[in-house]
Amino acid sequence: MDDQIATCAAEVFDELGGEYERAFAGLPGQEAALRWLSARLPAGARVLDVGSGTGRPVAASLADAGFRVTGIDVSATMVELARSQVPGAVFHLADVRTYEPEEPFDAVCAFFPLLLMPQRDVTVSLERIGSWVAPGGYLLFATVPGDLDDTTLTWMGRRMNVSSLPADAFPARLEELGLTVLDRHAATFQPDSRIAGPEEHLFLRARRPGPPAAPAHTLLGPYPHPARYRGPHALSTAAWSAFEPHFRRHDIDAVVDALTGCRRVLDVGGGTGAGVRAIAARHGSCTTVEPNQDRETEIQHLPDQGITVHPGRAEHLPFPDGSFDAVTASWVLHYTDDPDTAISEMLRVLDHDDLHARIVLIQGAPDNHMVALLNEHCVIPAGEQADHQGYLLHLAARRCIEAGLTDISYRRVEAALVPDAGAPDRQAARTARILADFWHAHHPDNPAMRASMEQDLLAHYGFGHHAVDDSAVLLTARRP
Repeated sequence: MDDQIATCAAEVFDELGGEYERAFAGLPGQEAALRWLSARLPAGARVLDVGSGTGRPVAASLADAGFRVTGIDVSATMVELARSQVPGAVFHLADVRTYEPEEPFDAVCAFFPLLLMPQRDVTVSLERIGSWVAPGGYLLFATVPGDLDDTTLTWMGRRMNVSSLPADAFPARLEELGLTVLDRHAATFQPDSRIAGPEEHLFLRARRPGPPAAPAHTLLGPYPHPARYRGPHALSTAAWSAFEPHFRRHDIDAVVDALTGCRRVLDVGGGTGAGVRAIAARHGSCTTVEPNQDRETEIQHLPDQGITVHPGRAEHLPFPDGSFDAVTASWVLHYTDDPDTAISEMLRVLDHDDLHARIVLIQGAPDNHMVALLNEHCVIPAGEQADHQGYLLHLAARRCIEAGLTDISYRRVEAALVPDAGAPDRQAARTARILADFWHAHHPDNPAMRASMEQDLLAHYGFGHHAVDDSAVLLTARRP
């Protein structure tokens, strides 16, 4: 091929194969850009790798980080290599000039894919790549700049026609497309090949304005989510008092740990004060709001540990804007009349200028057996929409992202209802009474709910002392 001019990118890269990966391994600007991107994307983000080559390092790095990666390349040889080397990503034989994704991506990586095409196609392809970035998403772009249009030269020992644009034209065009260029970096790189000379590279990092969508997550399941909020549950304080001594929980410790560095903490829905006491003990103080007057009084009579309690509801917090560097709520959203308003209120009283600013929430895990029992034996028989804890956390994540808290993380936290030791039938009867009274203490069908749940518990826990899983998901939302 030394004496012939390659007619297209596919021809060049079909012949190069793995030689390209070896020559350009360890490209510093590329590695730095990938680290930068990985630190900003939410878990499970969708990423497109344009000109994915052998799949390494771009697709491999991003797939290993837990992102959902799609790669496209015009070279069949490269696509096959990528599929074998990066099984955690999906690769398609496709041309950037004709590829049509079904929806935008949270991030698009395009490292040197536009050189082997006419200059007019470079501009059009850059526009297409920019259009694939979703609101709030990122673009990593790299090229060899220059005012070149089908200029013949030798690269990697092969003669070919290359095209590009002047260095200033690339960021200018991205800005015209509605993206904000965050970083521009030029560097010289010597490929690890005796037949390749040094190259001048241009690296760009850009973002499309707007809040990103809250991505799906396994801890927010099961899917599909309901179309709307089911309405609040009516919590029986008597049932909670019977439940709490048997509640073996790790959620309080998880919340306290998630608040590390915070000093002005608001706990929404203080309940019996267990979480409030733990927060104040670790972080010096804690303010709480509690709608139930009896519980509010209980917290007020706790020993003075830097605890301040106010009457109030999550949907109308009695504090000025920006009063706290952290707001937390555990097992609260499904008792609110309007969780959307409640989350908005939490975001309103949060000091977004504080570097430690965060929202920390606890709701049930998708495989929470207690919620499943309540749905099957109480909620649905009462003619109500089934409870869905993941829907509430997804709503919270979406509102936090819209408010600029785009660093969202989820963590599973173990908890369980552990009945006293005793005969299986007595264990089942006590547990069924506690659970049936939890949300439906005054429902006319409460006795039937108890009886149905008791039989289910005996079937599952008929061998003696067993726990009912009440696992949770901890959501933490922070500034990037």
